[in-house]
Amino acid sequence: MPMNLRCVALAIAALWSAGCHPHEAAEHSTHERRPGRTVVLTGPSTNYVTVEPAAPASHSSARTLVARVAFNDRQVATLGPPVQGRVANVNVVVGDHVDRGAVLLTIHAPDIAAARAQAAQSHTARALAEQNAARAASLVETGAGSQSDRLATQAALLQARSEEARATAALAALGGGRGTGDYQLVAPMSGIVVERNVSLGTEVHVDQDQPVITIADLSTVWVIADVYEQDLSRVHVGDEAVVDVVAFPGRQFQGRITYVGNTVDAQTRVSRARIELPNTDFALRPGMFANVQARGIAEGAVEVPLSAVLARRDQYFVFVRNADGSYTQREVRPGEQRGQHIAILSGLHVGDPVVTEGAILLDAEANEAL
Repeated sequence: MPMNLRCVALAIAALWSAGCHPHEAAEHSTHERRPGRTVVLTGPSTNYVTVEPAAPASHSSARTLVARVAFNDRQVATLGPPVQGRVANVNVVVGDHVDRGAVLLTIHAPDIAAARAQAAQSHTARALAEQNAARAASLVETGAGSQSDRLATQAALLQARSEEARATAALAALGGGRGTGDYQLVAPMSGIVVERNVSLGTEVHVDQDQPVITIADLSTVWVIADVYEQDLSRVHVGDEAVVDVVAFPGRQFQGRITYVGNTVDAQTRVSRARIELPNTDFALRPGMFANVQARGIAEGAVEVPLSAVLARRDQYFVFVRNADGSYTQREVRPGEQRGQHIAILSGLHVGDPVVTEGAILLDAEANEAL
């Protein structure tokens, strides 16, 4: 858009300088140069200048983004086995709804058996240490025992209690605290089983790549949209987003952009925007392709006709009429073009009297005055 604007302005300026010099169009016109690239026009030339107040940017910017439906990462549980062993029982299949705490599968785990034996051994050792400490204390009281023996048995008791606590915690960490030698994998949340990579008799390992079961709450989903680098300045958190999917033509899902990526992919030059949508009827399914109409607040404080903006090299400017009737060149930063109007990101305020017709004439007068 800025390149087109520059080309149009330069072409028109060339026509003026080649065949329609301002003095030829207004033979009896005069001009006066003032500091700050300010020009005063008098005579017939003033008839070629039209001034309009800069209007508030009223149109919302819209972008069509390619997207896909994804799980809400806050409501997904990807479960792997914390122990090594063989699957003894599987209680769910893909599509089942499970409640939090439900047993999903059972694993025969040698590690749990070993940990249980260690816990039992430490329990016995602690009980024996308590008996020895009590006996030593009794002998001291009757004068038949030594104080050093009593202190030694008390130290042994403390060590035995510490070892018992360690063994009990290790057993609980492996999930063997339920009184059996098996590990039971339970659902940490309520949701739908969306993936199962295990069957009866499967050998599982702690370091395996695939999860055994994935549970997701699909009452809300995310829509992840691709935002190309050149559109990042036009897509913002809070923008309205209208989502449609191929599976439901004519149906639209309303939401807002809740996140815009902080990085851009080095290869594709794409960032990501996220829209969170309610999905109470489960119509939206992760993996669906979608289109997103992102509708943000119009960029820039004001909007002016395209004819008001001139370009010179990498600079853009307009002419603004002053209270005394003179015209001053003001540099601006253009934004998005919408039809015959363009948003101005900086350099103008609402109500500023901007030259919308005749800016090229003023530019030629200003350059000649220089």
